[in-house]
Amino acid sequence: MTTVRAWNRCVGHTADEPRGRAVHEYGLDNGRMRVAVWNYGATLVEVSVANSGSRTNLVVRLPDLTAYEQRAGRAYVGSTMGRYARIVAQGRAPVAGRVHRLALNEGSHHIHGGPRGFDARVWDGQAVGGPDAGRITLSLDSPDGDQGYPGRLHCTATFELHADDRLVVRYGATTDRPTLCGLTLHAFWNLVGGGTADGHTLEVNADAVIETDARFVPTGRLLSVSGCGLDPREARSLGPMALDHCLVLRPGGGTAAVLRDPASGRTLRLRTNQPGLAVYSGDHLPRPRAGLCLQPGAWPDAPNHPTFPSAVLLPGRIYTHVTTYAFDLPRTTV
Repeated sequence: MTTVRAWNRCVGHTADEPRGRAVHEYGLDNGRMRVAVWNYGATLVEVSVANSGSRTNLVVRLPDLTAYEQRAGRAYVGSTMGRYARIVAQGRAPVAGRVHRLALNEGSHHIHGGPRGFDARVWDGQAVGGPDAGRITLSLDSPDGDQGYPGRLHCTATFELHADDRLVVRYGATTDRPTLCGLTLHAFWNLVGGGTADGHTLEVNADAVIETDARFVPTGRLLSVSGCGLDPREARSLGPMALDHCLVLRPGGGTAAVLRDPASGRTLRLRTNQPGLAVYSGDHLPRPRAGLCLQPGAWPDAPNHPTFPSAVLLPGRIYTHVTTYAFDLPRTTV
């Protein structure tokens, strides 16, 4: 039996609130893999593996809390995004027969929860270890009218590290009024632990991609994935190609995506209960192309497209998002 150890340490205080709020790192360690999450933005800052006496971090992170608090150029690295990730065109959100106007933060559009989305909030948290698995649990209350969204939303983000090197991320939410809800983790993966992810191969269980205009606003049409430049139905090297697409996952569950690094022999297998998977090659990261973002979640601009899967959460219902990241690690990383 493997015991997963937990820890909690303060990493600083926020600068954008009176007197500053303490920001904590919550961590889990199964002896082979280590996971760390900051309660600022429910941000994943570490998924590292032992490697010949040192550690290799498989997720891109920023250098310090100040970098995460900056609004420009941080690219939501590792953050939890909500209430609704990706775009709501013109900030127009029809919910339960009424059009709500969301806060704009990308020209005339609303993206990733608005100018002060969940990525910029200090969540409440705790970490608990245990036999075979440990758990980091964070919670946040978003009041009625927050960033223009109707209803009070109570949400949780849970990160579970298992003895078999699975990281399970769960998001849950409830509301007292009909509202939009589409939480996701904006982690960038680099299985080498440095340089770029261009040498990785990617395979996605999807046949269609959501067509968008030049500002990434969906047109309402679905196109074959063969038209997005890199057909992901078979494992292909990423190379230098710029990718920023939302793929329509095939229904029925199973493995949604497989990311491999031939150089290290490491593999990430992603499973999710979400209908879409955004794939972004990180061209605008502080270090361009330092990692590949695999972002499971609702389809972009769903409230303005009745044929898209609904992202409306009703009172009495529980929003549930579960994504599993399973790692195949070569013996040399022990």
